[in-house]
Amino acid sequence: MAIHHETFALCLISRSMSPRFIMTLGNEADLNCLLGSISLPDEAFITCQPRRLDAIEGHYELEWHCLMKRMVAVRETFSPLGEEAIRLRAAQVKEANRLCEAHSKVFFPRRMGRGVFYGTYRDGRLVAVAGAHLISPTYGIAYLENVLVHPAYRNQGLGDICTGAVAAELFDDCSEVVIRVEPRDLPAAKAYADLGVRDDCLLIEAMGRRQGFVGAIITNLWKRFRWNPRYEEGTEPYG
Repeated sequence: MAIHHETFALCLISRSMSPRFIMTLGNEADLNCLLGSISLPDEAFITCQPRRLDAIEGHYELEWHCLMKRMVAVRETFSPLGEEAIRLRAAQVKEANRLCEAHSKVFFPRRMGRGVFYGTYRDGRLVAVAGAHLISPTYGIAYLENVLVHPAYRNQGLGDICTGAVAAELFDDCSEVVIRVEPRDLPAAKAYADLGVRDDCLLIEAMGRRQGFVGAIITNLWKRFRWNPRYEEGTEPYG
């Protein structure tokens, strides 16, 4: 953490996850100085607000990045749907992974066993699931993710039912439940809003590799002299 007069910067780095996770807060100039003064992991999954992306790119080459919307549910205003979902355990991980085949995701028995996961069944098969494994009762916050619905059963509110069941249990130990959604996914954002989940902020999620000394100098020169290339999409007549 760096404090400079009335401004500050904070960089949180996970220890046990692979790749390591980085989350940043605070003033952009202070953050750039802080990142240059601490030991950073060679590879990291990075979360920051859009205005801090320049500071991040001064130290990491980003393999990819995307814009996400952070939404927050609180116990007092959350309103789950009436239908009940089924609590999922580690023994049901194979069923969950069959559902994941079309989503490029994988569930792990340990995460399902230690986390909070719920699903709904139709015609004898698991067709929707939601869960959370990043849970901190100490700080009263949890991160709900992995909301998946089989394509044949979408637009029936099944994802909302699972989400509501997960959040309801999380509220036993946490006062806030965080959900992230793509800003362009308006149906999902509306569904969460109907449950009482409110918009919080926009975030950048990125995967980055640590820049070498020369790469960092070039990046800083680009930014200082506004040499960043601009790319515009366009189409040309075929043939």
